[in-house]
Amino acid sequence: MIDKIGSSDHGQAGEQSEAQLIRRGSQSRTPLKAAIIGGGKACDDLLALLSNEKLNRLNMEILGVADPNPDSPGISRARDMGIFTTKDFTDLYTLSGLNLLIELTGSMDVRERIISTKPIHVSSIDHRGARLFWDLIQIEAEKQKLQKESEEKLQQFLESAHDIICIKDLEGRYLYVNPAATASMGISPAKAIGRTDFEVFPERLAQAMAAYDREMIVKQKTLFSTERMRVKDQVRHFNTVRFPILNDRGRMISFAIIARDMTEEVSLQEEVRQNKEYLENILGNSSDMIITTDLEGRIVTFNPGGERILGYKREEILGDKMEDFWKTPENRRRLMAEVEAKGAVNNYPGVLITKDGHEVEISLSISQLRDTEGRILGTVGISKDVTEENRLRRQLIEQERLAAIGQTVAGVTHCIKNVLNGLKGGAYMLNVGLKRDDSALLEEGWGNVQKGIERISKLSLDMLSYCRDRKPNPVPTDPLKLVRETAEILSKSAEQEGIEIRCHGDDGPPVDLDPDTIGRALLNLTSNAVDACREKSYGPDEMPLVEIKVERDNKDLLFLIRDNGIGMNEEIRKQLFTRFFSTKEAKGTGLGLCVTHKIVEEHGGDIKVESSTGHGSTFTIVLKAIYPENQAGDTSKQ
Repeated sequence: MIDKIGSSDHGQAGEQSEAQLIRRGSQSRTPLKAAIIGGGKACDDLLALLSNEKLNRLNMEILGVADPNPDSPGISRARDMGIFTTKDFTDLYTLSGLNLLIELTGSMDVRERIISTKPIHVSSIDHRGARLFWDLIQIEAEKQKLQKESEEKLQQFLESAHDIICIKDLEGRYLYVNPAATASMGISPAKAIGRTDFEVFPERLAQAMAAYDREMIVKQKTLFSTERMRVKDQVRHFNTVRFPILNDRGRMISFAIIARDMTEEVSLQEEVRQNKEYLENILGNSSDMIITTDLEGRIVTFNPGGERILGYKREEILGDKMEDFWKTPENRRRLMAEVEAKGAVNNYPGVLITKDGHEVEISLSISQLRDTEGRILGTVGISKDVTEENRLRRQLIEQERLAAIGQTVAGVTHCIKNVLNGLKGGAYMLNVGLKRDDSALLEEGWGNVQKGIERISKLSLDMLSYCRDRKPNPVPTDPLKLVRETAEILSKSAEQEGIEIRCHGDDGPPVDLDPDTIGRALLNLTSNAVDACREKSYGPDEMPLVEIKVERDNKDLLFLIRDNGIGMNEEIRKQLFTRFFSTKEAKGTGLGLCVTHKIVEEHGGDIKVESSTGHGSTFTIVLKAIYPENQAGDTSKQ
C-alpha cells in the first residue's frame, strides 16, 4: 500500500533522476538474453535468486542451461522454471537472440572451448566474472530485503498508531488512511481511498479541512494547526501537522496529515481551569485566613483574608516562617507534631501577632498537603479570627458567673441561716449549762457550736473555690503518693466506724498537676464515699469499703474512687453537680461536688460517675498525663 502513494508521477520522476545521475550508452537499452554453462549448485542458487522481478529490473532473460549431468540441481531447477536444458553447451548457440554466455564450471578446458566455438555476436563471462555478477545480485537482494522490512515496519507503525494518519494527492484525494483515521471518519478504507473530503464529510467540515490543505500546498512546508471541528454531532479538538511528500527531484507529489485527538485533554484542561478559578474565588473572597506552607514551614500562599487579619500584604509575608507570627512559637511546634502524627488537626486555638503588634486569637484547622502520589508537600491551614467571639464568650461567662454568684449568695444565706440556728441552739445550751453548772449540757452545747464552726469553715472554703477564677499551678507530683495522703486524712475516723480505705494503682514518674486542688477534689470524693458507707446497713458477709486507685496509659491519668455504699438512683445522678444539691440534708453545703467538677475542668479533665442503688458508686477523674520536660511516661503496672 505504501509503494502506491504518489505512484502516478513517481516512476517517471525516478527514471529522469536516474538518467541524470548515470550516463549510459545505447547498448544499455539492449536486453540481455543469457544462457548458463554449468548446472551445479552455483547455477541453482543463481536461478533461485533471479526471480522474474529481478530479471526485469536487470533487463535480462535466461534462455537455457547446459550441463552433462541431467540430474544436476541447476538443470532440475531450469526444467521446473520452463527453461531450455541440454547436455552440450554448443546447443545453446542455436537459441534465438542469445547474446551472453555465463560460465560457472570453473574449467579452463570448457572456457577455451567456449572462446573457440561461440558465435562472434555472443559475449561471455567466465566463473570469475560471474562471481562479481553474483555479488552484485546478492547486494541487490539484500537491499530489496531491507527495503521490504522497512516498508513492513512503516506499515505496522501506521496501522497501529492511535493518531489519525492520512496521505492525499494534490487534488485532495485520499491515497492512504490508517485504521485510526477510518474509525474517526466512520467509514471503511475502501470508501475513503480515492475520494475527497467533500465526498466523505459534511460540506462545512470539508471546506474547513480543504482550507488547511490549500494553505500547506501553497506554502509547501510543514504547517501545525489546532482545529476545532464537529464530528458526528460532537465537538472534537485536534492538534494537526501537515507536511509535503517530495519526489527524488524535490517536487511535491502528495502530502501527509497527522492529527491527534485532544478532545479529552482539552476537556480536562477546561475542568482544571474552572476548578482553579473556583478555588481562587474561594481564596480571594473567604473572610478566613488560608495559608499553605512548604515542608520547612515557609509561607507559599497567603489569601486576602490573611491580609485583613494580620495586616501584611501578600508580597511582604511570602517565604517567611509561619511560626514567627505565633505569640508562642512552641505552640505552633506542638501543633505541627500533632499534624505529623494524625495528618490533620481541627479547631486548634492559637494567638498570632499582627503587623501593628496586636494579638489575634484564631481557631485553626490544618492538614497535610499531598500530591497525586501521596507525597507530603507541606500544609494547608484555614484560620478563623475568633478574637471578638472569644471576648463575647468571656463576657457571657463572666455574666453567668456573676449571676451564679448571686444565686450562690442566696443559697449560702440559707445555709448560713441553718448554721446560725445551730450555733444559737448550742449557745443557748452553753448558757443554760453554765447557770446550772451542768457539764453534760455544756459538752452537748459546745459540740453543737463546734459543728457549726466546722460547717461555716467548709462552706467558706467551698465558696472560695467555686467563685474564684483560679488557674492550676502544676508541679511534678506523684499521683499515688497524693492518693495515699488523702486516705490518711480520713482513715482514722473511718476505721472507728469500721470503714476500710484502700489505696493502690500504677506506679510511675511524676505528673504535672496542682496537688492542692486535685487533693481537695480527691478529699471531697473520698469523704462522700465514706458517708455513703455510713448510710448503708451491711449484711454479715459484707464490710464497708472505699478504694482509691491510680491508673495510667500513654495519654491519660485516672483517679478512681469506688465505694460499696448506699449508691444512687438515676434521678440523684442527674443532679449531682447542681449547686446546693445535697442528699445529706443539713449536714452538707451542696457545693462539694460542684467544686470538685470545677477543679477537674480547670485541669482540662473530665469526671465520670457510675452508681447503682444498694451497690455503691464509682467516681473517675480523667486528666491528661503531662510529664515534666525530658521525663518519659512509664505506663507499666507494678
